[in-house]
Amino acid sequence: RGGRGNAAFMTHRRTAPKFCERGEPGSERWLSVELRLVADVGFLGMPNAGKSTLLSSASAAKPKIANYPFTTIVPNLGVCDLGEESSGLVLCDIPGLIEGAAQGTGLGFSFLRHVQRCKVLLHVVDGTSEDPIGDFNILNKELAMYDDKLGTKPQVVVLNKCDVSEVKEQQDELVDKLRLAAGHSRVMTISAATTENCKELMARLKKFVEAEKKKAIEEDLFDDDVLVAEVDFSKAALDSDSDDFEIISDPAYPGQWRVKGEYIEQIAKMTHWEYPEAVERFGRQLKALGIEDELQARGAFDGDLVMIDEYDFDFNPGLTNPYIPQELLEKDAAYEEKENKEHMRAMLLSNDDDEGEEEEWRPFSKGGYMDMDKDEIVEFNDDGDWDLLEDDFDLSPEMLDGDEFWTS
Repeated sequence: RGGRGNAAFMTHRRTAPKFCERGEPGSERWLSVELRLVADVGFLGMPNAGKSTLLSSASAAKPKIANYPFTTIVPNLGVCDLGEESSGLVLCDIPGLIEGAAQGTGLGFSFLRHVQRCKVLLHVVDGTSEDPIGDFNILNKELAMYDDKLGTKPQVVVLNKCDVSEVKEQQDELVDKLRLAAGHSRVMTISAATTENCKELMARLKKFVEAEKKKAIEEDLFDDDVLVAEVDFSKAALDSDSDDFEIISDPAYPGQWRVKGEYIEQIAKMTHWEYPEAVERFGRQLKALGIEDELQARGAFDGDLVMIDEYDFDFNPGLTNPYIPQELLEKDAAYEEKENKEHMRAMLLSNDDDEGEEEEWRPFSKGGYMDMDKDEIVEFNDDGDWDLLEDDFDLSPEMLDGDEFWTS
């Protein structure tokens, strides 16, 4: 809420308060934001397995394609258009993973997190590899080591590069071994380079993704990492219990006290420390909340350091204006120092002007006697006589011949 103006603090005794209240600070949080691409299907596979080629064949995406490992170093997104009757299928090409990806080998840490947001995983197996079944098992093991849920995420397995004669000769045997290793029958043979079976694969993926969505809704199966942690803004700090505060002291730092509590910390933030009356009000609040008495009971003495949130001040029980932050005291000291320098400079300039001018004569009736006697006369003493600077001055009259003596 916003701060109150001076009219809110007006009383019969204080008809024109000269302070106001700051607005209540908003809630603050430190957030660590991690980008994860959201896609329907995520392509997995060893480097140079043909994932980018499959993405370019199934969508209008133009990823970089070359005949060497780790050609793809950033995730690529594409949309497969399956016709007017259904929406497109969002595909994500993840850079190639190798053994040890869960520990950060290769590009594992950088891109395994994107796989977590995919609904279905498409495992692309390179048919020309020396051990296709071994590559399949290695990647599944890395997924389980990185995140247990990735190991159980639904997969579709495709044996790529079936246009190569060596792969075509043994594709039936490889498909059977992949079904046995995967534990399901969702295994197909494709050729991303010639687009063989690619359209059929995309159609089956679309049906499989929709089925998984319905299953997740019916069984209420959603990833916990997708659910965003909520911050409760319904209760403000001023709504908390004013008596709920804690006083902390450390024997290693005697004379220092830390007061913690949502209510008193919020009061300190809303106090206008520039106004003396606002500072006095904060002191009265400390007294009313029992913090001042608790500090004295804990052994706090006059002059001890009291800290509330980011504000530090000296503990002065019973005074009306003890709680002035150090930053304001420093500003006052700097201002007084500046004023003193300007005053001294003005005095020096006036003295320089006086030295160049002769003293002007004044008549006796206008104080000229002070000019004549100022070096001798000091003041009147108790007897009404003059006090002179020369103590040995002889006040006895000098008797001359012919002078008359007055006698009673």
